[in-house]
Amino acid sequence: GSRSLGRSKGRPESREDVERNPFTLPSDEEMFRLRDQERRQKEATKKEQANRKVWEKMTGSAVTGRASRIADLIDEGAAGRSHDSRRSHKTKALVTAGKSVVGTERRPEKENMAEFIAKKREMFLVQMSLDTKREEIWKLEEKAQMKEEALKKSEQMLEEDAIRFDTFLKENDKKAHEAIKAAERETKLKQDKVQEIKKLNQAIQMVQSEMSKHKEALEDCLKYKDFLDSLTPPEFFEEQRHLKRQRQQQRREERIQRRLDDWQMEKERTRKEWDARIEADFEALVKQGKSKKAARQAVSQAKPPRMPPKPDVDAEPLTSSGQDIDMFFTEPRQLLEIFTQLEEQNLFLIQNSQETEQALEELKQEFHSTQREMNRKSSSLRENIDALQSQIRDEESKSEELSKRIQISSGTTEEHQDQLLSSLHGKVFEVYQKCGFDVSGGSPNTLFMLSELEAKLEDLLSAIEQMPEDYVAKAEKAKEKQRRERKRIEQQLEQERQQEERNRRSNERSMMAPKKRTGRQVMF
Repeated sequence: GSRSLGRSKGRPESREDVERNPFTLPSDEEMFRLRDQERRQKEATKKEQANRKVWEKMTGSAVTGRASRIADLIDEGAAGRSHDSRRSHKTKALVTAGKSVVGTERRPEKENMAEFIAKKREMFLVQMSLDTKREEIWKLEEKAQMKEEALKKSEQMLEEDAIRFDTFLKENDKKAHEAIKAAERETKLKQDKVQEIKKLNQAIQMVQSEMSKHKEALEDCLKYKDFLDSLTPPEFFEEQRHLKRQRQQQRREERIQRRLDDWQMEKERTRKEWDARIEADFEALVKQGKSKKAARQAVSQAKPPRMPPKPDVDAEPLTSSGQDIDMFFTEPRQLLEIFTQLEEQNLFLIQNSQETEQALEELKQEFHSTQREMNRKSSSLRENIDALQSQIRDEESKSEELSKRIQISSGTTEEHQDQLLSSLHGKVFEVYQKCGFDVSGGSPNTLFMLSELEAKLEDLLSAIEQMPEDYVAKAEKAKEKQRRERKRIEQQLEQERQQEERNRRSNERSMMAPKKRTGRQVMF
């Protein structure tokens, strides 16, 4: 018991110490807690000491001496394990016990020192057991009080939790009710939006159907417009384009005039500002004491303002108003007239096409007959060509002999000219005779025949001018047709002659002996 008391000596008491066994060592956690408690107690004592009067204050040595004297009086008592209130109570009890002991010692009875010490020890143990029991009772009471307070706090916390839970339930019900209302509102809004979307989709479909109808109508109208434009005379479009260019030119001139007016106004405003500035500078110089002449000279030396540049009106473009050209057709009557004219033209063209087809059919028949005739003639002409070729060869041989003779005997130029004149006279006489002139009186002079032919030709030309144009054109076509036919026959004969010549040469080449190659063959 004395060792436990010695261990606990000098350590302040706390609530945890009261709850535990007073004769056991505290743990490290309790030691730190006790240190904190001692530190707070010292700080409180220090503050209390600072608040005291000067004569009430005590030094540290005085406090230590008082404590040591009290400890000696109570014979190393076990004070210091409780709070300040309990410590003071125990100190008073120990002092009372000490006084009683001291009183007994002063009795005149003589006692043995060992008995005295034993009694004193026994008294101390009894007193200590009483103190221990009191401490245990106090601790139980304090623990019961703490339990009661804890129960009260728990009950209060439960009540608060119940209140909070009720509040939470109310708020939750309120929020759920609001959420249901919000969901109903959102559902209603959604249904309204869905209905609105359906209406909009229906409206869109109606608009699209209307657009498709209008688009089809527009395509039909554009087709009709193209058709009417194809029937419109080109002069109308040219006139409308000319009017449009005039309107564009008029708008361009108006814009140019506005720009020039703005430029003139800007120039006038700049000039007025410059005059006002010059006048203000002149008045300021005069107020400064300068003469009017000097001020006028100083003001005249000022740099004139920069005038705005003249706008470039040549670059002003022609703009279109976006207005379409007016249509030529304004009344159905105009279209009916055009259709009537086109119908007449079509009837005329149909009649011409029928006549052309009939003429084509006649030409085909004539072509077939002509082709058969030409085939027959070509066969006879081939025979004639063979005969003529033989004659040509004979004549060529004769011409060679004649050329040799001519080379031998030199002929004169006059004889050659006489020959040419005689041949020309013969040809003119032949034409003169074919034209129906009388040649029974012998062969007239060449110049006379040419003059007669020229007069005849002039008479024929004057007669042709008096004839109908259709008849003349038809006759010209017939003559031109005959000329082309004659020319075609001549070309065909020439082609046949050339083809026969090529065939003859190819036959001659085929009859020739093959040419033998000499030397080495070409290596590939």
